[in-house]
Amino acid sequence: MKEFVQNSRRCLVHTWWVVLSLVVLLTACTVEESNGPVESDKAVEPAPSESDKAARPARPYQGDWKLPGLVDRSGAQIEVPTPGPATGKTLDVTDYGANPNPDSDDDAAAIRAALDAAKPGDEVLLPAGTYDLRSTDPDDESTNIVLHSGVDLRGVGQERTVLLTSLDGEDDSRVIRGSGVHDVIVADFTITSRYEGGLGDDPDDDDAGGGPMYGIHLGAHEGQASYQILVENLGIRRFERHGISVKASREVTLSGNYISEATAVGPGGQGYGIAIEGSADQRDPDAANDSRHNAVIGNTFDGKHLRHAILLQFPTHNNLVADNTIVGSQLDAIDLHGEGEYLNEIRDNTVVGGQRAGIALGNSGGAKNKHDASGHGNWVHSNDLIGNSQGVIVILGTPDTLIEDNWITAGEESEVGIEVRNGPGTELHGNHITGGNDGFWAIRLAEDRGTDGRGKGIPSGIRIESNVIRQATNGIRIDAGEDLNLLKNVVDGMDGAKLKVADGIKGVKVE
Repeated sequence: MKEFVQNSRRCLVHTWWVVLSLVVLLTACTVEESNGPVESDKAVEPAPSESDKAARPARPYQGDWKLPGLVDRSGAQIEVPTPGPATGKTLDVTDYGANPNPDSDDDAAAIRAALDAAKPGDEVLLPAGTYDLRSTDPDDESTNIVLHSGVDLRGVGQERTVLLTSLDGEDDSRVIRGSGVHDVIVADFTITSRYEGGLGDDPDDDDAGGGPMYGIHLGAHEGQASYQILVENLGIRRFERHGISVKASREVTLSGNYISEATAVGPGGQGYGIAIEGSADQRDPDAANDSRHNAVIGNTFDGKHLRHAILLQFPTHNNLVADNTIVGSQLDAIDLHGEGEYLNEIRDNTVVGGQRAGIALGNSGGAKNKHDASGHGNWVHSNDLIGNSQGVIVILGTPDTLIEDNWITAGEESEVGIEVRNGPGTELHGNHITGGNDGFWAIRLAEDRGTDGRGKGIPSGIRIESNVIRQATNGIRIDAGEDLNLLKNVVDGMDGAKLKVADGIKGVKVE
């Protein structure tokens, strides 16, 4: 088992070097054509710099929360609090009977015993080895390990400590669960399963799957959110639904994790790398389980077997998704899932080779919960989107999205750089778009046919300003819309049309 982990990681490291070389090459080409500033602030910490704060869009909204990103009600910048280092004892799980050799008897009971013996401020240590998780918690038959507030769980390295679960398709099964917990660090190991079947590669297949439903599941307990949790430097693979799920919680930081190999990518919530979710029936920001101020920073996703790499769903707000690297995905790589997600900041991510959109706002799916529009005021900026089918797409009535300063490089199979359908008040500002083949358009406005009657409409109140489109197949295409403003855009070096406006469209202002 340990040999498999190491060999798998070596192969993926090689793949990432190839991808990063491609990113550097394509970015260099784009910069040369744009003749503009080429450097951007790529800070990895949750709190943006002073220059980021100055650039934050001053777009107030109704209610207490007015600005996107990691801000408080007044709009003042915050830092997401994370637990400090352990100040108490270190409890070694091998002292409680865990055996780090592969294919030993159950090690889950010993890990649980160490956690039960720990006090707030202590750390439970998993030395190098493979830990076989064959049993579940006596009070929760769906979970191998239950976290305790104030107690850290740490391995000695993502490639050196492995948790190997025997969970296989059980409803709501979780390797690690934290419900209503706080001040916890989970770090430095890999979670995988004994599942040896095929991996998810068909978004329409709802029969595939195996392994645990969730690698890590953090949620509320009796209406009280989990909070102030750090999950870092984990490897998670061979799960069915979510690698890491954060539900109705706040102040959770997910950083430096590597997620891949979902066993299913079908409808109904399968194959998500990281999911940050509010509650479908909870829209009160004063509630104890309000979902906000979570930070998804610097994670890496091999999206070949992921439906979505990062997903925000239900009325979760004022979260930050930054500096993540995603290569490939079956559907939209970063997806605001069409259930009212609002005032979130999506910045400085690199998304390469997705089969759908690099970043999507609004979603047409949903069986139990019918999706349509994302919420208002989401801010998508400074991302590198390379070779995706679409760079950014806004649909189904998602309002007041600001899309700015993104670098979009089309590939041979790319269809559009930025597409807006029914997205009232969307602003496109300062984006750089290049590349493409045949029918590619850098920016397109089109009618939204809706989904089962929801979200139907046309682009309205759209502002397209100071974008730079160079060496692309085609420039800006307007198939539908009203109250459209195209101002100070640079469009040159086209193989095809610079601007195409369909007959009968009124209210288009071009400067």
